[in-house]
Amino acid sequence: MKKSYDIEAWFLGMRKFFRLHDYSENMKENISTFSLKGKQDIWWEYVKNVKGICEDDLTWHEFDRLFKKKYLLERYFDDKAKEFYELQMDSMIEDEYTSRFLELLRYVPYLKEENSKVQIFISGF
Repeated sequence: MKKSYDIEAWFLGMRKFFRLHDYSENMKENISTFSLKGKQDIWWEYVKNVKGICEDDLTWHEFDRLFKKKYLLERYFDDKAKEFYELQMDSMIEDEYTSRFLELLRYVPYLKEENSKVQIFISGF
């Protein structure tokens, strides 16, 4: 599961980078594929060859879809949501528990509507 976490972190980093720069959709895709390393880079070369993808015509949106389909499966996010609901303090200190709670909270976006309740919970620590 660590691999999926690292891949998600890379992907979120790319999205954050693109919020700072006004690149075209194609340039975003080019930058993303250029920064791939290891197995992800090999996967991308394979996908391009098999699907006959011309990177000059590919958008970030299409790369996003292909990348998530391969590396960030729905199950990964479901597992993180389950981890959120099963989180227990046990031997963690309050700061560790709060940190883990906040880290996992983003995997249950429907709780954002319950933001005020979450704020009350967090302020209780």
